[in-house]
Parts: sequence; C-alpha cells; structure tokens
Amino acid sequence: TNHGTIISPSAGGLITGGVSIPFSYQDGNWCQDGYSPISVWLLDVPPTTANMNSTGQFPDAYYYFGAFVLGNFGLPPNGNPVPPATLPMPNLSAYRAGSEMYLAVVETANNCPPGNTPPQFGMTFTTLITG
Repeated sequence: TNHGTIISPSAGGLITGGVSIPFSYQDGNWCQDGYSPISVWLLDVPPTTANMNSTGQFPDAYYYFGAFVLGNFGLPPNGNPVPPATLPMPNLSAYRAGSEMYLAVVETANNCPPGNTPPQFGMTFTTLITG
C-alpha cells in the first residue's frame, strides 16, 4: 500500500481539547526513500484523497499538527522535526461530546522509480471521539 499505519492513538479513542494524546506512526516507505516526510491533521469529516489538494494538504482541516520526517534504514534524524510522541488536542468546544473526529497522516514519497516522478501522497486515518 502507499501509506503507513497509525499505531496510536487507537481507533475510537477519546479526545479532549487541551489534552495530549499518544502518537505513533509506522511509515509505509513504498518508494524506499531514505526519509519519509509526513504531515498530521485533525478533520471533522472523514478524510479522502479527494479532499487533499495537489500538495498533499487538507485545506479544510480543523487543525494542522505539523510536518515531520521519519528516517528509514536506521538513518539518523536529518535536522527536520521528528514526529512527537504526543499530540496536543486543540480547542474542541465547537463539537458536542461524542462527535467523531479524524486524525489523518499524509506520507509523501519523493523518490519513486524510475526517477523524475512527482511527489506521491499516501493517506491513512483513525477515528477519534470527542469527550
């Protein structure tokens, strides 16, 4: 597949504004890149590749946690931020308790064969519930 796996948080996990949740992502690295850029988003609608723009972003996302880089093959960090172990939830007071939110990760492959291939984006998500 062209995306990795969200290890945590677990699907159906409870989220509360201002409270951090655990975060872990295992990249797919389907193009065998040395480094895998990812971006992390919170949406209030189920994410699809159709609601991503041409640069792999969700323009209508509720919250953007940031861009991070994972090293592959035991490579050390390359100076860019690595994914944090926790994600602080934004203010969720606009949503009633029990609302579904979606934590999405977009993984970018920059060096797919045969070369000179534009960046490719893979996306996965998990459903979270507001508390």
